[in-house]
Amino acid sequence: MSLWLDARQRAMLAAMGVRVWQPTPTVITPSPEAAPVPAPRARAPAPAAPVPERPPAAKPAAAPVAAPVAAPVPRQPLPAGLSQMDWRGLEEAASVCQACGLCETRQRSVFANGQRLDNAARTDWLIVTDPPTEEEERNATLVLGTEGELLDAMLAALGLSRQAAQASPSVTVVPVLKCRVPDNRNPHPDELQQCRAYLARQVALLQPQVILAMGRWAVQSVLSDTSAQLAALPLGKQRGQVHQFANTPVVVTYTPQSLLRTPLDKAKAWADLCLAHSLTRRP
Repeated sequence: MSLWLDARQRAMLAAMGVRVWQPTPTVITPSPEAAPVPAPRARAPAPAAPVPERPPAAKPAAAPVAAPVAAPVPRQPLPAGLSQMDWRGLEEAASVCQACGLCETRQRSVFANGQRLDNAARTDWLIVTDPPTEEEERNATLVLGTEGELLDAMLAALGLSRQAAQASPSVTVVPVLKCRVPDNRNPHPDELQQCRAYLARQVALLQPQVILAMGRWAVQSVLSDTSAQLAALPLGKQRGQVHQFANTPVVVTYTPQSLLRTPLDKAKAWADLCLAHSLTRRP
């Protein structure tokens, strides 16, 4: 009889008093090799890399507010009747003149320095200088600083003064342009041409015995009616001789600024002053 009985058969034998040997079931422990390999655990999905936040769009820079542009000063013709004006009227006309572009940057005009500047003006020496500098415009005075000291010393050696109120012989200094030229640039031809009308009227009113033209721009303006070719020559080739402006003798020389840069030219400038002095009627 098989020892492997089912539950019903074991119950019948037990009722009959028959003991049945039942082997202890062997528990088979599966070896590690036979152990079922657990299914690989599903790998958790790697966390998605954080998407960098896009920086907020930069607001478009506000367009710079443009500085208000001053409306160009309208060009106007020279004042009517300029050739008939007296000294004060001429000075006032020059202070508001709009005949060239220099009126746009003008702070004040620089008309003249010296003695006897009134409606009965007369002078012995008329010195025409280059356009006023920024400092000269600010002080309304021509030929300042060490340049002025040099000019005064040269005039004093001839018994002249541009400072004394009633000196005799008298000295008057006028700039070739009554307005400062911005950025120290060269004057434009139209600027020289327009302002020459003021210079011509100053000469007519002052009736000088001699005109001393100091510097390139003064010479070009004073001599422009004499000869364009002559006016274009280097200053060194224009000095040492007598020219004419409105029937007045003209002597050409260097500016004090130029003499300070080139001291060797001082002897030439002194010769020019002596030439001019020889053309005046001594008191």
